[in-house]
Amino acid sequence: MIEKDSAEVDRLAKLKASRMKELVFKKRSELEEICRLTHIEPDPSIVAEKASALIDSGLVDPFELLAKIEEQIIKAKNEVLSRKEVTDRIDKWFAACEEENWLDKYNQDDNRYSVGQCNHINLKRAEHARITIGKIPGICGCQCHATERGR
Repeated sequence: MIEKDSAEVDRLAKLKASRMKELVFKKRSELEEICRLTHIEPDPSIVAEKASALIDSGLVDPFELLAKIEEQIIKAKNEVLSRKEVTDRIDKWFAACEEENWLDKYNQDDNRYSVGQCNHINLKRAEHARITIGKIPGICGCQCHATERGR
């Protein structure tokens, strides 16, 4: 009876370790995704392979490791919030540059005045692109002032 219970305890311990590894990997991938989107480097001390080895060896308590990853996720999310204004302006600037490139290609197209089904859509986009391009200096100027204030 004791051997059977001991085997069951071992099985449950292995199951717990595998579930904790899954949870650590899930949280780690969440952290990496947040860091990737915000161009932040995640903490290299909790690399997935290293975390797996630490959990398997028993050198680290999986709950402590999970708490450390959660702490890093919170820090990364706070960093995202602090960078929000700057990243929004950069996104607007990239979109304006894409519109400018599209407008350049559109202006070089000899068939732009041909009658077609979607020609009115292209004309609307060209008008919008011209307006957006006019705003680029303002976007860049505000961006420079925002970064200078941040320093």
